[in-house]
Amino acid sequence: MNRKLVLGIVFTVIIGGTVIFSNFLISQKELPPQRPKTEVKNYVKVVPVAYQPIPVSIEAFGRVGSSQQLNLVAEVGGKLLPGNISFKEGTNFRQGDILAKINNSEQLLNLQSRKSNFLNLVASVLPDLKIDFPDNYEQWDVYYNNIELNTTLPILPKNLTPKAKAFLASKNILSEYFTIKSLEENLSKYTLIAPYNGSIQSVSIEIGSVVNPGSVVASIIRTDRLELKVPIELKDIDNISIGTSVSIFQEGKENKSWTGKVVRMADFVDANTQSVSAYVSIDSPRGDVYDGMYLRAVIPGKVVKEGMRIQRSIVQNKSEVFVVEDSKLQSKQINIAQITQDEVVFNGLAPGSMLVVDAPSNASNNMVVEIIKD
Repeated sequence: MNRKLVLGIVFTVIIGGTVIFSNFLISQKELPPQRPKTEVKNYVKVVPVAYQPIPVSIEAFGRVGSSQQLNLVAEVGGKLLPGNISFKEGTNFRQGDILAKINNSEQLLNLQSRKSNFLNLVASVLPDLKIDFPDNYEQWDVYYNNIELNTTLPILPKNLTPKAKAFLASKNILSEYFTIKSLEENLSKYTLIAPYNGSIQSVSIEIGSVVNPGSVVASIIRTDRLELKVPIELKDIDNISIGTSVSIFQEGKENKSWTGKVVRMADFVDANTQSVSAYVSIDSPRGDVYDGMYLRAVIPGKVVKEGMRIQRSIVQNKSEVFVVEDSKLQSKQINIAQITQDEVVFNGLAPGSMLVVDAPSNASNNMVVEIIKD
């Protein structure tokens, strides 16, 4: 027999014997006792579903804006002069304050010249009035004595006879009077007077610059009448009407609140938000509310006849909750009547259903659970 073959057979026998002997020794060793598997229990907290009438409200954030915002436009040209306030951005003013002036020296001199000519015209017709129209003379004499170059022209005497009126017209009294009144009206355009209590939002032309007719001088806003522009979802439009009272809050400062009411509703949908804007007037806003602030509005809406409030965190996948049926979790769809930052008002579950309000993080359908007893 070949020597290599013999050695191979011997080596195989030795290896096989070693394996068999090792298995024998292992089989003789006692295995340690196995611990019984611990049964994992999933505990949940539930509340029975019970409905009652719940008044719901519409909550939305909006931006505060002035009820009146306008641009001051120069109707005449000239050098811009200061008024009785600082003509700077952010300056507050009261109704009737002179915001700025436009140099009117030339126009004022022209007006006084026309008044002087008018005074001469009236003086020249007084003798004729005394002779030909004695009934109208006295009131015209008083009128003549009341004309002042530095004040507006008095209103013409009334109750003129047709002949007296024709006589005055032939002397150019009437045409000159209306020309002067037109110049006086034009002169008032050289003074920019505050139409309401407010603030200068921006200044386009500085004091000392020359303005042209039609130039925007500044932008002003009203600060004692502010409005909150609130976006309303299409489904909630029917629940809001003009005059509805509104509660307004500042986030993070719940002690700061105001009241207001809906003063108008837009009749078009915002293409970006697919909502309709409601405008809420704010009562007594001065000193606390400022243009540009974001505030939360709570608008009373309809009453849900059968509803229940739960924490918003309980709802999964927008409109699903867990209930316990036969000691197992079951996912159910609910009808949401209102959703706020923290709560949901819903219905759609059978009354008495065991609604899960505290579930395990790995909760799933058909999971076996045990209800925590209070």
